[in-house]
Amino acid sequence: MNEVAELQGWTDSDYAGDLDDRENTSGYIFAYGTGPISWSLKKQAIVTLSTTEAEFVAAAS
Repeated sequence: MNEVAELQGWTDSDYAGDLDDRENTSGYIFAYGTGPISWSLKKQAIVTLSTTEAEFVAAAS
């Protein structure tokens, strides 16, 4: 059996999705093969005015 392990990564953000303080949340996950190897979820440190801006901040940080 000749399997090829692949490194994959995803980012996402949630614009004003925290119901307590309406702050943006951003996160990422990297997987190698079938298992996650690194991930993070945190509130964004700056205020954004749109979903697009929140996505940009998530990708840049």
